[in-house]
Amino acid sequence: MGRPPSPLPVVDSRAHPMPGAEDALRALGPVLAPLVQLLLAAGIDYTRLAAELKPVFIEQARAELLRTGQKDTDSAISTLSGVHRKDVREWRENGLRGRIAQELSISSQVFARWVQDPLYRDRRKRPRPLLRLGPAPSFDTLARSVTRDVHPYSVLSDLLRLGLVQVQVVKGEEMVVPHRDGFVPPPGSREILELFSANLADHAWAAVGNLRGQGPRLEQSVFAEGITAESAAALGALARKLWADARSAMIAEATSRYDADRHRNDATCRIRFGTYFWSEICCTDPSAEPESP
Repeated sequence: MGRPPSPLPVVDSRAHPMPGAEDALRALGPVLAPLVQLLLAAGIDYTRLAAELKPVFIEQARAELLRTGQKDTDSAISTLSGVHRKDVREWRENGLRGRIAQELSISSQVFARWVQDPLYRDRRKRPRPLLRLGPAPSFDTLARSVTRDVHPYSVLSDLLRLGLVQVQVVKGEEMVVPHRDGFVPPPGSREILELFSANLADHAWAAVGNLRGQGPRLEQSVFAEGITAESAAALGALARKLWADARSAMIAEATSRYDADRHRNDATCRIRFGTYFWSEICCTDPSAEPESP
């Protein structure tokens, strides 16, 4: 007698309702369009992207197999991902490429403290200009309140490189003046690309988690159509004001909780709270040329 066949895994599809494949692909079209625009502008074509997608499909196929209690064999990963077995084997031999969360840079930590600490804010709760040197409140004491492993001069040099602060001489003393829009790295910089990746990825994970019934997670938006460009600009200004208020409150609470949790063994979670605003001129006349946003 031959060996009995291996039992099939029991997966309750009702617990994880998913849309059909064609519906999912159709929904992803508008999501992928701006990303493909970025790739093309950076000189990355379809062939290069397809090569980069292989390990992503392999890793997520393996994660899905383990999540559903199945064995992550090369054959199972290949079948689920559609990637050839030889590529799966090569990926496994080269080591499992872990997704390691990047810690906030020292510069962003200093700017976050600047935003939330009342000692370094003005009456309107905005980060205020600081003397570069001297007793608190100064930039020197601000930087040292975050870390003593990096000299304040190095932190200031990095913020200057990013265009986030200016140094002005007032009555013979150097003042460090923050950018009025907060921690926004310049276009094209490595820092803004890292923020783009982290923000978009976590937003997508929250949305996909809700779609798969793993939530509920906060992932909502307000949509308006049929308004003028002036109204869109006014709503954009309101969005920035609301974000500034929410950001300040969230940074203060997150900092307080981090200080309380940092030495606990179960302090293994991370969060991201964000918002976005987008406006475009919609073409309602089929015969008219669409305008670029």
